[in-house]
Order: sequence, then structure tokens, then C-alpha cells
Amino acid sequence: MSKDRSFARRTFLLSLAASAVSAGLASCGSSNATTPTTGAAAPQPTTAGGGTISTVAATLPPKAAPTSAPVVGGGQAPSGGLPTPRNQTLVGETVKMQIFDSFNPFIPNGEQGNSGLAQGARECMFYANFMTDKIVPWLATKYEYNADFTQMTITLNPNVKWSDGQPYTSDDVLFTLDLLTKNPQFTGSSVVTTWVESATAPDKSTFVLKLKKPNPRYHYNFVARISDVAIKIVPKHIWEKQDAGTFKNNPPIYTGPYVLDRTIPEQFMYVWKKNPEYWNKANDDPKPQYLVWRQTLPADAIVQDFQRGNVDAVLGGQGYTFDYPLQQAVKNSYKNMIQVSFLDPCPRGLWLNQDSPSGLFQTAEGRRAISYMLDRDTIAKTIWQPPTTGAKYPWADWKANQKWQDATIMKKYELTFDMKQAEQLLDGLGATKNGDVRQLNGKPLALTVITPVAVGLPEYQIAQALAGNAKKLGIDMQVKSLVGTAFGDAYNNGQYDISSHWLCGVGLDPGELYNQFETQYYQPIGTRTTQGNATRSKLPDLDAIATQLDAVSPEDPKNKPLFDQGFEAFMKELPAMPSIQTLYPLVYNDTYWKGWPTQDDQYSVPAMWWAHFRLIISKLEATGK
Repeated sequence: MSKDRSFARRTFLLSLAASAVSAGLASCGSSNATTPTTGAAAPQPTTAGGGTISTVAATLPPKAAPTSAPVVGGGQAPSGGLPTPRNQTLVGETVKMQIFDSFNPFIPNGEQGNSGLAQGARECMFYANFMTDKIVPWLATKYEYNADFTQMTITLNPNVKWSDGQPYTSDDVLFTLDLLTKNPQFTGSSVVTTWVESATAPDKSTFVLKLKKPNPRYHYNFVARISDVAIKIVPKHIWEKQDAGTFKNNPPIYTGPYVLDRTIPEQFMYVWKKNPEYWNKANDDPKPQYLVWRQTLPADAIVQDFQRGNVDAVLGGQGYTFDYPLQQAVKNSYKNMIQVSFLDPCPRGLWLNQDSPSGLFQTAEGRRAISYMLDRDTIAKTIWQPPTTGAKYPWADWKANQKWQDATIMKKYELTFDMKQAEQLLDGLGATKNGDVRQLNGKPLALTVITPVAVGLPEYQIAQALAGNAKKLGIDMQVKSLVGTAFGDAYNNGQYDISSHWLCGVGLDPGELYNQFETQYYQPIGTRTTQGNATRSKLPDLDAIATQLDAVSPEDPKNKPLFDQGFEAFMKELPAMPSIQTLYPLVYNDTYWKGWPTQDDQYSVPAMWWAHFRLIISKLEATGK
């Protein structure tokens, strides 16, 4: 098929698929995120032997010698609708793309999520490799605090340069922080205005932040944790001449090994090419000459494209074109497919509104009764694809999280499916049956379960499964799908009884989760929560420990007993609860590129929509085809 015909076919197929593909990427975000936009691994809508997340010393590379710019040609002719040689191009297919002329990270619709920007062009100071339990220094070499965690110092890698050749320095950091301080409406501003009292730079490779109150986790805002980094540094020499509220930053100037070659809106495609002047080329020289990130095709077409070797990495899973059953069918007949089940940082879970008009969730017993109605094993095996396991802990079963586990506490508050226990707890609360209807305080127990996903998707089905069991005990549960802003409004204003979505919060330590239930963030129903506690919790024991954890370092082993106390207080109170561990089936094609993560060797976060995919690209080698 000719290049022109390939382009025409792809355009036609994409026009058919556009309305059916989810738009945009969103992460689970910081610990105080009040609106759960999407699961971190789901673009619709994060230790063995007591190990710790450790900081690895950075190797500072020598200055790379300039080389000539890459040129299309000299390789295999373009195929699969590509404008670049196939055997020089890494092709990723993802969700719906809508923005093609703007790369502004601070404003609504300022940049397209999962366009290849975060994977190849924009780098972070640090990357949290949850697979290996390491924090990897990149644009910075280290972070440190004073004794009471009211001052943080970060040392930058002095060899870093922007893609236009200008040095990346503390001037850029201070400029960005000032920009966010002066524009509280900008994305990323809240973590600056809430915490930073002053920012200074003793030299070009160091910046010092004086904090308004102790925060041993402030460096998290400069670490790529769940999906991406909170504070995105921009070059002062470019942005100081612009109106940051309207600037499109096109082409984007960042520090990564790839720069924008072009966008092709009619093909829903971003094309990135290698920067021959990349600052770290001597130590990290990715083999693909080009990255192409484009919108995925309908199911039958993506199968053909994949089996022809026209795509290397595809976003898959329930609700997406290349879902798990389709992957299994392809896997049985196509030898070049690599399938990896990625453990999402956010278990699926339930959040309980303690101010629910029903009165049921004002006590731990009422909340635990809901947990007993949740058949986690059946949900894991029959609703989620690929089949997974029931969640025991309120975080992902990552190596990096094993150090927070405590078997004794877990056994004391084990999350089991037990309808008899649920009934006994309800009866003990005075929520007794009158015929087939259970009543509390003289009123029938009727609860509304909201979910931010469409009808039929897993979180909705989990809510339905719960409602079915609740009905057996005389409780009427109505499940409502509230997609988009409707969900955020209902959730943050407390206009719900239960929410079925994702239990996010543990990016690097559980203190981030417990913080979400602190009394200081409480708002009555009808007043929008802005910093957390959408469950309207007032739990003195959990609040006291969570507040203490806010001011202690999770990296200090001496604080582990306090974290255990936090875990016990959370499990005792259950203001929210996990249901299942979340697996996403990822697929790669090794026709043109090898070195992909495998099920047994997930050497870095393997999700192509995470910023961490930058580290995967560095490991790939051409197959020679």
C-alpha cells in the first residue's frame, strides 16, 4: 500500500473511532487532590526485606559533541501511514488526541496528554522507579533538608541544557516558581503557593526553598511519581518574553533527547525527532531516531496494524480498543507480541461519606459493614480483565510498598467477604429489618453510589456488585454514572453516600493517603472541598497520627512505628477501602525494537503514558529489520 493510501485509510478509520475513544490523560495526582479524575494507569478518567526508596548517585556526563541533524531517508520506506522510516521510528498508539498546536503545561487544554512530550521531550529532576524501589536522579543530583524540614535544597546537574542549547539552571527554576506564585490559576501553582515562603539560588546549580511549615515530602513535587511530575520547569529565556496565560510554547523547548518535528492533525499524530545536541547523549543515546505518538484505530484495524508491525506500543485494557480478550486472541497467533500486566498504583476502592444523610457511616462499624459486603475475590476474577486479586492493603502491591506492610495489623482488620458479619454489625447499630427493608433511625436505608466512569466499565460494575449484596440485607443502593464535571461536583460537595473509583494517594509513602482524611480539610455537605477530605471525615485518632506523619521523614526507618500506627488507625476507621488490585494489560511489538519490559522483568514503569516511559525508550535496541 502506498504512503498516500495508508494515510487516507488511517484518516478514515480514525474518523470512525474518534467518538468512541476516551479523551485525555490524567494522573491520580498529589495526596491532596480532591477530584479523582482518572485512574493513573487509565487514560479516562503508585519492599522486600525492609528496603527503602533510595537515592542513587548521579553520573555527570561530559559535554556531547554536536552531530548532524537526522534526516528522513536512508532507511526503510515509510509504512503504516508514517512520515518517517519505519525501522527508525518508535510508534505508540493511545487515546483520542485533540490539541496539536500548544504545549503549555499551565493552562486548561494547554497541551495534549500522552502525545510523546513527557516521554521524549520533557524530562524531570528525578524519576521514582517503583519497580526497583529507587529514586533516579536525572536533571538534579540530590535533595536535602534542614533538621526541621522547613528548608529544602536541590542540586541541579550542571551539564543539563535545554534543547536550544541554553543551560538549564536555578534561574529557570526560580522563574517557574515565581510564575506559579503570581498565577494561582495555573496548574501546579497550589503546591507552590501553599508551601513556599521564599525561593533563592546561591548559584546556577542550586536552589533553596524556605517552606511555610515543615514538609519532609516537598521534593515529591520535583519527582516523576504517579504518571508525571507536579511542577514542570520551563526555560526562563523563552517564557519571560511571553504571556504565560496564552503562550502556546510551540515548538516546545525542554531538555529531552527528542524535539518536535511536526504534528499532523488529520492523522491525529505527533512526530518527534532526535536532538543531535542532547545534553546527555554520551551516556544516554536512545536508538529510535523518531517517536510517533498517534491516536489508536478501531479494534479490527488495530489488530491488523499490530500484526503488520506498524505499531510498537499500544494502550490497552477495559474500555479501550485493544482490550484484554482481543490481546489474548492476537497473542495466540502472533509471535512478536509481548504482553505485560502492569500493576496500577491505585487499587480500585470505595470512599464513604461520613456525613451521609443515612447516618450509616458515622461509625466505623457502619463503614466496616460495607466492607464485609464487598466480595473482593469474585470482583477480581469476574469483573476485572485481566483477572487480578482482592486488595488487602490500601496501596499497590509494589516492591516499593512492601516496607509499609504489617501482617499483625492486617490480620486484626482483615478485609473479608462475610455477609453474616455485615448483618450483625448493622443490627448492632440499630439498622434492623422491617420485612425486606432495613431501617436506621426510623427511615429505610437507601444509598446512592456514584462513579466517574461510564455504565458498564469496571468501577460501575463493582458498585453494582456491592448493591446486589446490599439488597440481600435490605439496603437499597442506586448506582449512578457521573462522567466529567458532574462527578467532581457531586464528590467534592459531598452529594453522595458512596463513591466507587480508585483508591489513590500512596505515591511514595502512606502518609500521602492518610493526609486526605485530616480534619483541617473538612467542609460540610454543600461546601466544596479543595484540599482533600471529600469523605467529610472527623476521626480524631487517624487525624492525630496523619498530622504527625506530615512532619516526619518517610525515609527515616525510625519513623516506621508511627507509620504502623497510621495504618492501624486507617484500617480501624475505614473512611475508604480498597476492593481489588488493578492490573492493566500492556502490549509491545518486538518486530523493530527489542529490550521491552517483560512480565518477569519490569525494570521500569512500563506504561507508555507515564513520563517514566522515557527510561524505557533508552533501553530499546533496533532488531535490524
